[in-house]
Amino acid sequence: MTKRKILVTFAGREDRMGLLRKHISSLLDAGLLDEWHVWDFTRTEKDRAYISSHYGPACFLRPEAGYHSVGMIERGAGRDVAFMAASDVHVAIKTAGHDQFLEYVIGGWQNRGSMIRQLEGAAFSTYERQAGQCLHQASTPSVLCGQLKDKLRIHLSDEGALQLGVSAYQFPEVPLRGDIGEVEVFIRGGFGSSVELPEVTGPIRRFIGDRGCQKPYWQAYQYYVERYEAYKEAIFLKCDDDIIYLQEDRIADFIRCIEERTDKFLISANVVNNGVCAYLQQQAGHLPQALGAFEHPEGGFGGSLWQDGQKAYDVHRYFVTQGKPAFPLGEALMDVEARLSINFIGWRGEMLRYMQITPQDDDEHMLSVVLPRFLGKKVAIFSDFMVSHLSFFPQEDAVKADEIIKLYDTA
Repeated sequence: MTKRKILVTFAGREDRMGLLRKHISSLLDAGLLDEWHVWDFTRTEKDRAYISSHYGPACFLRPEAGYHSVGMIERGAGRDVAFMAASDVHVAIKTAGHDQFLEYVIGGWQNRGSMIRQLEGAAFSTYERQAGQCLHQASTPSVLCGQLKDKLRIHLSDEGALQLGVSAYQFPEVPLRGDIGEVEVFIRGGFGSSVELPEVTGPIRRFIGDRGCQKPYWQAYQYYVERYEAYKEAIFLKCDDDIIYLQEDRIADFIRCIEERTDKFLISANVVNNGVCAYLQQQAGHLPQALGAFEHPEGGFGGSLWQDGQKAYDVHRYFVTQGKPAFPLGEALMDVEARLSINFIGWRGEMLRYMQITPQDDDEHMLSVVLPRFLGKKVAIFSDFMVSHLSFFPQEDAVKADEIIKLYDTA
């Protein structure tokens, strides 16, 4: 059986992701990857708008993800939206030129009630609901079931009346004010309940994380752990959003190695601008002393390269001007006995069973140290697949990111 090949990226910065998008689009077109799961963990509205417009339809919204548009409805037309949620589905109906909007709450109050209210525009981006005109309220016990696919049915009549319902409940019709030609429909979860849009397909899909979370990455791991049966047979790759080069013609070998080497918990690419990889690359004779000494970071974390943007800049320039060569290491698969920066890694889906990362965890430490040690498995670097990682946070001021990105793009 051919295994699904899924790339996961925690996104995203507009000024970083352009080259990665080119590479991954090429790999998807060639059938070397099947799906690209882009997790929207953006921190600015500008980046959020970029991810929303360039990285596929949203298929999953965390409880604090905010409203997400599911499309427009014209007069005399309707729309069905398949969804799954355990409770607290919120649907907003907005009309251009109107400050107020309608909000439908389905299965709120621990899946016991539903409501229609009219709210001021400022409420659209908040979860507080202390004011607002209640147009309808009803007891709807167990109207939603998180394990079942439901259908949100919305229709805007020729007369401008809005009709909305789900499988177990039909809301009363609401006449809209004014000469309304079309409305836009938004959906979100809330109060601990996520919303899944199971009929969203396509090779590139967005998963929207909770806004304002400082360490959001556990949300992605939790999603896959909770759907273990659906993903246990897949091959997973995970990469940073600032991967600016990857060796496309060797990714199939990398994936094959992940699948075959069941003694490894996870396997990393051979990464340019990665502390442990740089040490091994210099030991193998690929990074000359003129670039500086690349020590093995103590415990695998930090080190002089991690701290020094100028050093990272020099390594990137050297790699590109040398023609982006292979950097074969001492062995084709080099075991790592310490922490490893997880800039580009892969694992077999069956390992998701153990990836129960919590909000308090450092996912890198858990994946490269704690879990492999617990399971008695190794972490390794695959020598024959080259990847370039733009920068670590301490390198940002001196790495000259725009120059390096242009250098890779034009080489």
